[in-house]
Amino acid sequence: MLGLNRFRQAAWAGISLAALAAGGAAGAQTAVSPTDQPNPGTPVQSGPGQSGDPAEISGDQGAIVVRGVRGSLLRSIDTKRDATTIVDAISAEELGKFPNRNVAEALANIPGVTVGRDGRGEGRSVTVRGLGEDFALTTLNGRILPTDGPDRAFAFDVLPSEVISGAEIQKAAQASQLEGSIGGNIDLRTARPFDHKGFHAAGAVEGQYNQFAEKGGIKVSGVVSTTFANDTMGFLVSGTYNRYKFRTDNLGEYSSTDTFDIATAADGSRSIVSRPSGGVIVPYFYSVGYVVGERTRWGGSAAYQWKPSSNFEFRLDGIYSNYTDTEHNHRVSVGLTPLADDGSVRWDLNNIQVDQNKVVTNYAVQPATVDILATDEPRNSITYQLGGHIDWTPASRLKVSADAYFGRAVNDTGGQNRFVVAGIPGSRAVVATRDGGLPDLSITIPNADGTVTDRGLDQAGNDDLRAHYIGIQGQNISDKTRGAKLDLKYDADLGPLRSISFGGAFTHRRKDVDVIDNQYTTAENFAGYPFSFGQIGANVVQSPVYDNILPRLSGNFPRAIPTFDINTYLASLSAAENNPNVLNPNTGAPYPTGYAAQQVVPDLLASYAIRERTWNAYAQFNFGGSRWKGDIGVRYVNTSVGSLGYGATVRSYQVIGVGTANVVFNPIAPITGGGDYKRFLPSANFSYDLADGLRVRLAASKALSRPTFGQLSSAKDYSAAQSNTPVVTDAGNPNLKPVSADQADISLEYYPTTRLALTLAGFYKHLTNFVTTRAVPFTLVPTDQVAGAPASFPFTELTYVNGDSAKVYGVEAGGQYFLDNGLGIQANATFNHSRAKREGRPTTALQDAVPFSANAKIFYEKHGINASVSYQYQGKFTSSQYSYIDTLAIKQDPYHELAASISYDILPQLTIYAQGSNLLDQAIRRYSTYKNVPAFYEYTGRAFFFGVRARI
Repeated sequence: MLGLNRFRQAAWAGISLAALAAGGAAGAQTAVSPTDQPNPGTPVQSGPGQSGDPAEISGDQGAIVVRGVRGSLLRSIDTKRDATTIVDAISAEELGKFPNRNVAEALANIPGVTVGRDGRGEGRSVTVRGLGEDFALTTLNGRILPTDGPDRAFAFDVLPSEVISGAEIQKAAQASQLEGSIGGNIDLRTARPFDHKGFHAAGAVEGQYNQFAEKGGIKVSGVVSTTFANDTMGFLVSGTYNRYKFRTDNLGEYSSTDTFDIATAADGSRSIVSRPSGGVIVPYFYSVGYVVGERTRWGGSAAYQWKPSSNFEFRLDGIYSNYTDTEHNHRVSVGLTPLADDGSVRWDLNNIQVDQNKVVTNYAVQPATVDILATDEPRNSITYQLGGHIDWTPASRLKVSADAYFGRAVNDTGGQNRFVVAGIPGSRAVVATRDGGLPDLSITIPNADGTVTDRGLDQAGNDDLRAHYIGIQGQNISDKTRGAKLDLKYDADLGPLRSISFGGAFTHRRKDVDVIDNQYTTAENFAGYPFSFGQIGANVVQSPVYDNILPRLSGNFPRAIPTFDINTYLASLSAAENNPNVLNPNTGAPYPTGYAAQQVVPDLLASYAIRERTWNAYAQFNFGGSRWKGDIGVRYVNTSVGSLGYGATVRSYQVIGVGTANVVFNPIAPITGGGDYKRFLPSANFSYDLADGLRVRLAASKALSRPTFGQLSSAKDYSAAQSNTPVVTDAGNPNLKPVSADQADISLEYYPTTRLALTLAGFYKHLTNFVTTRAVPFTLVPTDQVAGAPASFPFTELTYVNGDSAKVYGVEAGGQYFLDNGLGIQANATFNHSRAKREGRPTTALQDAVPFSANAKIFYEKHGINASVSYQYQGKFTSSQYSYIDTLAIKQDPYHELAASISYDILPQLTIYAQGSNLLDQAIRRYSTYKNVPAFYEYTGRAFFFGVRARI
């Protein structure tokens, strides 16, 4: 309650300060000149008066400008109508205010776009036309954005939405546009001073509250823009700060396997047999728990424009984002497979039930080990980009554009992710599956004498939990991008040939992933549950913090779990050193001094660096007539890849027995590799005005999407040989080729008035050269084999290759309509069908391809009131083409997102507002083909926001 009061006080203090600032500046509105019309898709600052009225008159010069939802939708449809190919767009509602609280969720308002949430309820990734985040290219002001993850996919949560003024998704390719996307090119745009000539400023202070976490947060943002020297120069600066706390409950793990089966003898007795696959379906582990954490995001943008004449303009702009995410995960996990470590059967085979899908539905496991897990999962991300751009018209028929930029993203969490386990061996677990829910899991822990009677998990203490595993790891990631491009356009005016566009570009990207961990040093120093915390006199175990884990789900599974602080756990282990009452089971002697210290070192075998350079050139012929226009062109792409990974080859190999081998490795050494590819990418676009306001568009092209950086690593891992498993894993392939696509689009657009817009589009994509994993046999020849052992061994390398294919086709429909009374509606829907052929696996839908999605928004803007209700729907889809069992795809249940907002202009320059998200209190649910085999569940609760926004 104290935290909530402080939250309220901070919010009201911010509202009061903003009101005072706005009151002092009342009436200081600068008009927009009629000749200074904003660029399509950019925000417009309205004058004082009734927010969102269809026509507002700003200042003395009589410019008609619109802000709010209506203005945002009008500018978005202008961008779509004026584009030379098939484009969808979103625009800021006013200076410093994006339509949604999150960039990814704003993009989800566009037909064909679905959002992937990050596990804490916030939009992080997008899928365009059924193709996952790895098939989309994200740029900022036309420049490739660096990413803070190990691969190419951009995480949209690092960008504060307040620094983005608009976004376009180009769904059909043009030769003049940057390659690298099959789903769609996503170009974000920052605001510029010439968007709103004169002096403008806006700011907001906001309080935030998460109903489930019962905690709040605060956000402050502001933007200042000015032009001077007769509007030939201008500066814009924006900034934002946001901090909030959250709680998420989840199904941490349900890792199914089908490698065990139940055999029934002639006399009716049952036994357990092992199979490669096709056995009964049970989980290796089943865990539930919760995550609590805090996120801090701050950053801003800046832009300078200089336009001394109508023939020359220079722009310099940049963006900076600092994003910190601290998460603490607590959960209980139980291993449920039928065999104990010594091979004995621990299922009650006489009372087991199996359904028609071979899912084990009712069973008891004893002895079972109950693990209590605690993890720290930080994210320390910094992203920035700086670029310059010149538009020059040296002659009446020739236009020249030049652009250069550099950017970097880092995420330094090496050695900071911690996964720590304490356990209670000798327990009992009883499981019963549920259709559409989590299985019942009843846990009974042993008494002090080892018997199992009726003690529940919530009674566990220091004498019950025993030290086990300490995993410390993390990645230091750096992604550097730089590029330059030159675009020229010559106005030919030779009959239907209107102009010729040509140019070229260069991009250079380097991704470094340095893993730091204790995997091969001290992670298992205390593995095997050798002693309880009570035995070393340590007070580590804490009582349950929550007694309502996953409150929206019915069922009998742990709702309250004991916890521990990781720092306290690690500090307590020194009490085991030189302790005669606690002996190391591996040596029979006390643990020596320093044994508890964790050695966190670079893990070269998991690290890699990729360098990618691309040169390209294009030529595009632009045609047009009185009712039609089009273009035809080709883009040439030349990409070279350099890869650095690490490996330790086998020096000697001697088989000891089943599952055991005496392997001596050579020292870890770098492995370099590389590849290159050249592609011609033709494209054609055509549009024709069938009637006034009715336009049809056609497009055809060849596109490509590059492999992920992890797939291009040249690393190889031979460590499985130690268990006499003749497999080399994590074998990347720096010579991979890009995924290719032949694609075609058709679009019908109807714009009878500014009040109404209707669109209908169809698309088809045939993808080849999909990257897949293949087992490649080879002969292992140890470099210094021991005498008497075989000189070579048959091995298999699991590596990445090009080979699989897929087809995607679908239909998108959208529309918007405005009434005179201030009401308006916007809606769209997408139907998508995909089939992916995978080597050695069943044909399924593409991962993350949502067959049906829809968005709708109804809003009212008049008399200073701005109210809206928006709804997003994602139908059931394939989240992954296979689970822990190759034959079972992971499906996600439909998801419904309802949000609402209301604001009121208490002064022409001052607005108060309130918003709510996830108002339907939805959770994300996934399962492995069958409803009683869960794969993922996550619940974040509703969130509410209220604040004040001022503008001058």
